[in-house]
Amino acid sequence: MARFIPVPGHAAVAHLTAQPLSPALGTLPPQDMQLLRCAELDSHLLVDVLGSLQPTDLLRSAEGRLRAVTAAMPCRGVLLASTALWVHVGGPPPDMLEVCLPGGRRSRVSYLVTRRGRLPRSDTTVINGVTCATIARAAVDVARLGPPAAAVQAIMTARDHGVSRIRLLLTLNHCRGAASRGCPRARHIIESVVFHQ
Repeated sequence: MARFIPVPGHAAVAHLTAQPLSPALGTLPPQDMQLLRCAELDSHLLVDVLGSLQPTDLLRSAEGRLRAVTAAMPCRGVLLASTALWVHVGGPPPDMLEVCLPGGRRSRVSYLVTRRGRLPRSDTTVINGVTCATIARAAVDVARLGPPAAAVQAIMTARDHGVSRIRLLLTLNHCRGAASRGCPRARHIIESVVFHQ
């Protein structure tokens, strides 16, 4: 026969809540995600960022978006193009992670695009210890290499965030050598978009 030992109520509650509660500050572990799945709420509470579900409220700041992207980065590099633009201004998350590496290492990860080279110091900024292209450089890179609609949208986004036409053209002049591919198209887009005085 089983023997029951009387336990005070506060001891039982203390045993059930043994660990202090902490807020979710990034990607949740798979076992937590399996418990919290709800088809109606997932689209409101979570956003798919490069294959991992991130809490929507954490993606409202540049630091939160950067944390979501760096969770998917297999190596350290400079964030480029659409990834850097998303980190700075938000919007829909990027489909791929674009990184500039000095050595030009390749990756087998399907969502990672690596570019070889170095960016000038004036075209980079550091957010929470991660080097990222400036808004101007990210917009110029999308205008050079991205699809036509995304290229125009990137220049308009940079304009809406206070980047001048002159700053974009100066940043475009930093694209030399192999990085000059697409410069005439980017110059045409920059000169065609109406900037506020």
